[in-house]
Amino acid sequence: MSPRILDHKAQLERENILLDCAHAFIQRESIAALTIDKLVKELPFSKGTVYNHFNSKEDLLLGLCNRGMSILAELFNRAHKYEGLPREQGLAIHFAYMLYAKLYPTLFMLVLTAKTSNITDKASASRQEEHLQLEGKLIGPIVSIFQDSLNRGEISPPVPMTLEQLSFACWSLSFGTNALLLQNIEHCGTRSNLIVERELINNVHILFDGFQFHPLTHEFDWASTISKFKSTTFLQEVNLLKDRGNILAI
Repeated sequence: MSPRILDHKAQLERENILLDCAHAFIQRESIAALTIDKLVKELPFSKGTVYNHFNSKEDLLLGLCNRGMSILAELFNRAHKYEGLPREQGLAIHFAYMLYAKLYPTLFMLVLTAKTSNITDKASASRQEEHLQLEGKLIGPIVSIFQDSLNRGEISPPVPMTLEQLSFACWSLSFGTNALLLQNIEHCGTRSNLIVERELINNVHILFDGFQFHPLTHEFDWASTISKFKSTTFLQEVNLLKDRGNILAI
């Protein structure tokens, strides 16, 4: 009997099952512990079926990373569409990233592994191309916000900086704050009283004020803006966190 040919929808559904299983395994064990053989033991599919979708463990990991980037890109798109000033939209980007890190901690941290050459060099060409396209979707809203603020004369960095440099400063600040305060690690004395959402907002305001990104922190009611994020733009994510017993501290 010849094998059943799956249509595109069925293929995507099966691929999502594989990604769900890999995600659950990493949450339970670790990235290092994941192998295709271990994954197959938890699936109703053969090893050959897994390899029909992913040519290696590395290809699978990049696929999982791409899934996370797709989720984050949708959040960034909503942040960019927030009806407000460019600095409010910029704050929304950081708020969205914090929500993503809280809701999907494994996917949030997986980006570091997926960026290594060991992963990208062994992943399929199609997965790598998808990854590059998703990077564009993530960086696009950030660059657009900064370009808009420059056009409006609302930002004036103290030193010459390209749009890429401005965007990287935002990503490194946001990733670092979330990574240091969200992970299940023993807090040292300097972090014992720090709350990620509060510290992230503080850090963003310090960064944006350093860029001379107007209106400055003391010139605007930013608490009202954050309330709007929680009640409109990101209401679904905020409610999902509440369902998990995680109430935002801002």
